[in-house]
Amino acid sequence: MAGQIHFSPKLNSAYMDYVLNPPENNPKSLVPLLEGMIKQAGRQWLAKQVVAEIEINSDFFPYFRQSGFSVLAKQQVFKCRSCRDEQPSTSKKWRTWNCEDIPAIRSLYLSLVPPLIQHIEPLTHGKTLGLVYYDESHTLQAYADLVVGHQGIWVLPVIHPQIQENIANLLHQMLLELPHPNGRPIYIISRSYQPWVENSLQNLSADPGPEQALMVHYLVMRQPVEAKYHFETIENGNPEPTIPLAPIKNLPE
Repeated sequence: MAGQIHFSPKLNSAYMDYVLNPPENNPKSLVPLLEGMIKQAGRQWLAKQVVAEIEINSDFFPYFRQSGFSVLAKQQVFKCRSCRDEQPSTSKKWRTWNCEDIPAIRSLYLSLVPPLIQHIEPLTHGKTLGLVYYDESHTLQAYADLVVGHQGIWVLPVIHPQIQENIANLLHQMLLELPHPNGRPIYIISRSYQPWVENSLQNLSADPGPEQALMVHYLVMRQPVEAKYHFETIENGNPEPTIPLAPIKNLPE
C-alpha cells in the first residue's frame, strides 16, 4: 500500500494526491497509512489540515472517516472536450485577472464560499492566473481558479447565482478563452454549495465523473472566544470569532 501527499509553504493545507491498495491487501491497512501521512503533514510540515477528495462510493471512504476525516462538501468533476476548433467571440466575456481584480474576487469568494471551506481552501491556488467576468455595470459576477498541468487543466468556477448571463453559455465561453489549452482535457469542479453550476454543466454536454466528498482532517484546534464588540458590517456569518479579540486600552489621544 502506498500514498502521496503534498504541501506548499504558501498554503495552510496539505493535499492528499492518491492512495494505492493492491487487491490482495486488506483495506483496513489504509488506516495506519493515512495516520502516517497525517503525522508527516502536521509534525514535519506544520500544515493546519489535510484535505482529500474521494469518491463517496469508494471502498476507502469508511477508512478515511475512521482516520478522522470529515465531509465539508460534495463535488462532481466534469470532463469537458477541448474547444480549440471554435473561435471565441469578438466581444470577450472573460479575461485574465490581475492584482486590481483581487478585492472584487475576495468579496465574491467571501459571499459564496461557506466559512468552513474558506478555512481550508485559499482564494486561489496561485499556480496559474485565473479568469474573471464582469457584467456591463463593471461588477464582478464570476471568476475561475485554474491549475494547469501536463495531463489537463483544473478549473474551479465561482459564479454569482443571480448573474444575468446564461451560465451554460458563460462556461462555454470560458472554455474557449482558457490560456494555452493545447488539446489537454479540461476538468471543471462543481461544488454542492453552487448547484447552479452543476445544472449548467449538464446542459453543456460535459461528461460527469463520480460524486466525490471534499474531506478534511484538522491538525490544529480553533478556540472560540467571546467578542465584547461586534462589527456587523464586516462579520460574515460567524458571530463567534476563532481568534482572540481584546480592546486596546490607554492609547494616547
